[in-house]
Amino acid sequence: MYSHFKNIARKLPFSDGTKKLLRRIMKPAALYFWGRGASPLSDYYGLDRGESIDRFYIENFLEQNQQCIKGVCFELLNNNYTVKYGKDKVVRSDVLDIDETNMSATIIDDLRHLKKVADNFYDCIVLTQVFQFIDDVDAGISECYRILKKGGVLLATLPSISRIDCVAGIEGDYWRFTEASAKYLFEKKFNPEQLAISTKGNVRSGVYFYAGFSQEDVSERILGENDPNFPLIVTVKAVK
Repeated sequence: MYSHFKNIARKLPFSDGTKKLLRRIMKPAALYFWGRGASPLSDYYGLDRGESIDRFYIENFLEQNQQCIKGVCFELLNNNYTVKYGKDKVVRSDVLDIDETNMSATIIDDLRHLKKVADNFYDCIVLTQVFQFIDDVDAGISECYRILKKGGVLLATLPSISRIDCVAGIEGDYWRFTEASAKYLFEKKFNPEQLAISTKGNVRSGVYFYAGFSQEDVSERILGENDPNFPLIVTVKAVK
């Protein structure tokens, strides 16, 4: 029955927001755990129902550190967060991608070997949910350190739990992280005294995220609780 109504909704001239609302109505989150199926509520991190739960923590982290997003900035795939949180503090915004078809990219290169980027160039690097796709994480962190100016800041988020990525797939999604593993990796390059690493999330927000709930399906009170024993993401602020 749900798939029938979903097909109808796709054909209606509704906005994306209305379509997401219809999906939440037609497939209510409150009934999910009463079912016997093993499929998630959403196959797309809840993005077809609203905003993804992990982005609640990611965007809170960036908002808390928005004063660092300034000057010459570097982001992956697009510069959405650089623009949103850096605003008029940003004087240059570069976008990296290895895919030449990305029209938003200003640099086509590999984060593990940035041949087109000079040393000590950026004031801020924003990498949200990126390092899980890099087989050689050490190389990626080393390149971030190299291209940062003295006093520059890397703002990174790492998944502790997540479904296998919808785009990268089983062959391209390598890692999940903890506070301890992030500390181990980033302290290889950055001074431990210049690192601020923490976790965000709790058991319920983690279960909901894994099951494909959206932010709109969960109360902000639940999302706002933090339990370091049940991290959903790890946040890293690293200063060179």
